[in-house]
Amino acid sequence: MDQAEKRKYERVTLPPEAAAYVEDANGKKLGALRVIGQGGLLCECDPKLYRPGQMVTLRIVDPSEGIERVLNCEVRYSEEKGIGFAFDDLGPDSAVEIGVIIGKYYAGHR
Repeated sequence: MDQAEKRKYERVTLPPEAAAYVEDANGKKLGALRVIGQGGLLCECDPKLYRPGQMVTLRIVDPSEGIERVLNCEVRYSEEKGIGFAFDDLGPDSAVEIGVIIGKYYAGHR
């Protein structure tokens, strides 16, 4: 079974021109939001910022939708192009806002 078949949630890749980005707990911009799903995200950033297994607080910002959502995440992996995070206990309000971002870019990739 390949990695895609193991995934619990569908993911959406954001286009390069997307304005959405990720900040750390102090408000420092980490990088562009490149992939998102109900289970987590991929941030295009320095892969050495965090190590797998580390729990971090991130803020997802999508200015075009007025979204600024703080989330607790677990670092799942890092690779040359960025870091993959899994959401830790995504609440209802957070899930709705993540759904807005997914819906916005999902339609463009179908």
